[in-house]
Amino acid sequence: MDRNPPQTRRIPAAADPHQSLELFAVIARRYDLMNHLMSAGLDILWRRQACALLDGGRAGPVLDLGTGTADLTLSLARRWPELRIVGLDPSPQMLVLGQQKLAGRGLEGRIQLLRGDALDLPLPDASCAAIVSAFVLRNLPDLPRAFREMCRVVAPGGLVLSLELCWPETPIFRALFGLYFRRLVPILGAAIAGSRRAYTYLPASVAAFPRPDALARIMKEAGLTPLTARRLFPGTAAIHIGLRPEGR
Repeated sequence: MDRNPPQTRRIPAAADPHQSLELFAVIARRYDLMNHLMSAGLDILWRRQACALLDGGRAGPVLDLGTGTADLTLSLARRWPELRIVGLDPSPQMLVLGQQKLAGRGLEGRIQLLRGDALDLPLPDASCAAIVSAFVLRNLPDLPRAFREMCRVVAPGGLVLSLELCWPETPIFRALFGLYFRRLVPILGAAIAGSRRAYTYLPASVAAFPRPDALARIMKEAGLTPLTARRLFPGTAAIHIGLRPEGR
């Protein structure tokens, strides 16, 4: 019984940038559907809860890091109608789908999607009011570098907010979730998204992701002030928050 999922610093093989791009190219058209199915639709609520933590009135655009098919960007746009948003992702296949969503909603004028790397952000220093991401950090091969880049790009006083999957804390639910996540999700991934490998990598990447205290240390070393992580119902997702201090 999986009472204590392993927390290891070893990055799953698919976190290699080239392998990650290959996986996302394969699953792009079923990515949204799989997210909704795996979470029983809770991923939509989680994104809304993340967006609610932002101050939509701050000057400057908000960067959606690893925007993928732009679901988080669309949640931001609905909550903050005047907000300018930049979405960045390395996957051309995901960006095409995101652009189609924006076009269907007439949002191209205030939302810009760019292809780029989280480890080398193509944006000027202190140019963003905030940086948000959803289900992205565990795919990055160098978290300290990614947070240094986010600290560089976010303006003083701005938030860096990351929504991520996590293992439940309750022992019984953690064990049941482990069976579901490691056994059933890969089967669903093969049947619906055409890639068992991508959805075998998913639980491995969540298990390898740093715990909140370790992630807070990474944020602090990058120049951010870590705030308390917020675990979301039913305990399988959390919002990690860092603040760039004023005067830095």
